[in-house]
Amino acid sequence: MAPEQSAVTLSVGDSMADTEDDDPDEGIVVNLPADKTIADWEHETDSGTTTAAAENPDYPADEPLVIVAFRDALADTLDNWQALEPDTLFEQVAEHGINQYGFPAGRLEQIEPGELASEWLDSLAERFTDAGWDVTHKTTELHLTQYDEEYRITADGTVVGEGEYREPLENIVAIER
Repeated sequence: MAPEQSAVTLSVGDSMADTEDDDPDEGIVVNLPADKTIADWEHETDSGTTTAAAENPDYPADEPLVIVAFRDALADTLDNWQALEPDTLFEQVAEHGINQYGFPAGRLEQIEPGELASEWLDSLAERFTDAGWDVTHKTTELHLTQYDEEYRITADGTVVGEGEYREPLENIVAIER
């Protein structure tokens, strides 16, 4: 039985995760060809040419095709890729030889940008809560308050805020990341 199709409406530029990958990387939707299905997406493997439909037998061959590139590849290759218009983004991905992957729409889950890179903040939030800090956990950052001192820890490990706890917070972040 095929997985249920996602009710999420996707747009070029959306952040996505592969629901069938135990350790997914953040993907970015770079194209939503309205007239293409996973049966239309052909690519080379070690065994020869195949389709996204052949590699996703649990999905119907007429499942809508979503073309994804990984965030790291985009960020490493295209400056300010987030500001590009959808058609321009797809053209730039192709022009710069960034790998593109065809997925069944139902296999992808829309996520917040940077969400996967910030999962380490979950355990950090628990530690600070257990230690008596006031913690607000947003998707890609923590807001911490202790004795009227406020700090913010971002997904990339940056500690923002001034006060006596900044250096100890930076040390904890260095250990946790």
